[in-house]
Amino acid sequence: MPAPHSSPLRRWTVLFIVAFVMMMGYVFWDIVSPLSTTLKAPVSEGGMGWTSEEYGFYSGSYSIFNIFLLMLFWGGLILDKCGIRFTGLLATGMMLGGAAVNYYAVQYVSPTDYTDLPFTLFGLIPSHMKVQVLISALGFGMFGVGCDITGITVSKVVTKWFTGYELASAMGVQVAMARLGTASAISMSPVIANAYGLSAPLLAGAALLLMGFVMFIVYLMMDSRDTRAARNTSGTRDTRNTSGTRDTRNTSGTRDTSDSSKSDESFTFKDLLRILCNPGFWLIAILCVLFYSSLRPFLKFASDLLVNKYGIDTVAAGWIVSILPYGTIVLTPLFGLTYDRCGRGGLLMFIGCGIVTLCHLLLALPILQSTWFASLMMLLYGVSYSLVPSAMWPSVPKIVPLKQLGTAYSIIYFVQNIGLMLVPMLVGNVIGSHTDSTGHVDFTIPMLVFAGFGVGATVFALLLMRVDKQKGYGLSEANVKGEKSK
Repeated sequence: MPAPHSSPLRRWTVLFIVAFVMMMGYVFWDIVSPLSTTLKAPVSEGGMGWTSEEYGFYSGSYSIFNIFLLMLFWGGLILDKCGIRFTGLLATGMMLGGAAVNYYAVQYVSPTDYTDLPFTLFGLIPSHMKVQVLISALGFGMFGVGCDITGITVSKVVTKWFTGYELASAMGVQVAMARLGTASAISMSPVIANAYGLSAPLLAGAALLLMGFVMFIVYLMMDSRDTRAARNTSGTRDTRNTSGTRDTRNTSGTRDTSDSSKSDESFTFKDLLRILCNPGFWLIAILCVLFYSSLRPFLKFASDLLVNKYGIDTVAAGWIVSILPYGTIVLTPLFGLTYDRCGRGGLLMFIGCGIVTLCHLLLALPILQSTWFASLMMLLYGVSYSLVPSAMWPSVPKIVPLKQLGTAYSIIYFVQNIGLMLVPMLVGNVIGSHTDSTGHVDFTIPMLVFAGFGVGATVFALLLMRVDKQKGYGLSEANVKGEKSK
């Protein structure tokens, strides 16, 4: 139970510390995205001469180690076996180290040196590639391992400190700060690059990750002090005997916090089997990959959709698409508060999946081809992108016990990474087959592909609601004690 964390100031301070760490990860994750055009420009024009294939390989390298080396799986086991402190230091250190390698490659490795690779992953990886790209991808892949394991660790920290309190609100704030990190990177990276050079944003991102690493050490000190204080208050109990003398002794009914902590962190492979045999876990994991596959890859193509279908120029298209992430900064904590106070987590996920499916279908149809309609759709996407995560992530601790939570989150992240790697490739091929000789793209079929993933997510949200009633996970119950589901 979270009694030692009953101080609101203390637990919210912890939240902002770990959310800041995660936000720095999201800043670096997206800091190169707005620089793709400059990276592909010739060296004589200030670029690096990267090809589209090389840039695509670099972008996808974030997930390669996580998927093919099962790093998320091992990271979750390390978290449950070795605890939050060790895993968090390891993960934030990997983020920082990967960022440093990435910066070194762009700043100091010549873009004119090439190497031949013996593997191409069925043609997805260029066989003849710049050494600079290869080293950059190595660094970005290291960063990806650290970033996702940090995400799992932060989720467990928030669960540890907020179970029985404002769990969904806390996770909503954490997600909102992550979205702020993404928005900041996309808006500020080109400004920094124009002023100080192409590698400067990477250096700035690495410096922010160093700040995040230091902030996690601050959290470790807070958590260690909290554990010692809880051990001192629960390890012994002062009582008075019948003669009036003071008796300080350990009692059989007193639970030692140090033992409790070890119990919370203890994990066996039997626990892994329990996770894999949990129907609620698999429903929420599949819902997660379908929902994110429906929405996050769409963001990569949304600007092209607006340009091709609505005749909007690229600058205006970027501003319209930005409605989506900026809206989530406000809406995600709001919906998290709704889940905390009113419950109905399964219903919130169902509504969110339904909204994203409807938006995809409306954009696929040849109707209302005007700017205001496209803006309205982006606003609705933002509602969906806030509803589902604000209810989905806080629901996992209701389905999986705390000592299994790190592994559970790692499996969910792993499945999600597969979708986020493969769906953009699929949609890219579909778009290529629906591009005419003038370069104009018919987005009807690509949008129907996205809608198909949305339909699947909606179906699994319904199944999750049904299983919740059968198993009694409590997804419909409020998270804050004393609040009743309405």
